[in-house]
Amino acid sequence: MSTPTPADARSRPSRRREEILAATVRYVAEHNVSDLSLRPLAAEIGSSPRVLLYLFGSKEQLVREVLAVGRAEQLALLERSETEGGDARETLELLWEWLTKPEHRGALRLFFEGYVRAFGGSGPWLDFGTVSLDEWLPPLERALDGTGANPTVVLAVLRGLLLDLLADGDGGGGSGGRSEDGSEDGSEDGSEDGSEDGSEDGSEDGNDGGGNHAGRVHAAWHAFLDATLG
Repeated sequence: MSTPTPADARSRPSRRREEILAATVRYVAEHNVSDLSLRPLAAEIGSSPRVLLYLFGSKEQLVREVLAVGRAEQLALLERSETEGGDARETLELLWEWLTKPEHRGALRLFFEGYVRAFGGSGPWLDFGTVSLDEWLPPLERALDGTGANPTVVLAVLRGLLLDLLADGDGGGGSGGRSEDGSEDGSEDGSEDGSEDGSEDGSEDGNDGGGNHAGRVHAAWHAFLDATLG
């Protein structure tokens, strides 16, 4: 019986490898993948640098697989919204709701970090941006078929607003969905943020107090859907 080699470990999926990859995805969701170092990662997830190199071959390959998991998670949400949604508008509203849930914030951070690093055109980030476009556009084209909406524009607005949402330190929480009474965020009086006077950010004079950044981003997405899909 031959002795397993590192190449064997990398070519054959194993429960341990999958567990370490999942733990690494959770780790980088809370840290910067650009600064990933094997020693602190191994200490955090209960492994060792030697085991990580044995299973993945190199740090670059590990990062590449982490980025692939992040893309796959987002794509799964897109395909799920396509399956469970009704018309194009309902599909995009579901997609936005799921993407903006607090538990997906780490995956969003990972996605955008990989996207920006892809500009360098080398390393594990190579082609990350173009691959993500190739993955997302076909299901968006299906969802928007017959609406006249441009899938590339819809994707650009979606990702731009998601990036704006991440600019808020705490992500704002919530899905920004419509409440039962039709108001944008469930406030009692139907104003955008539930302020007494209906000002956009809840401050007395309507100036940006920084507390309703997420609310404005959610409102912008719904306004875009109104203008694009009616």
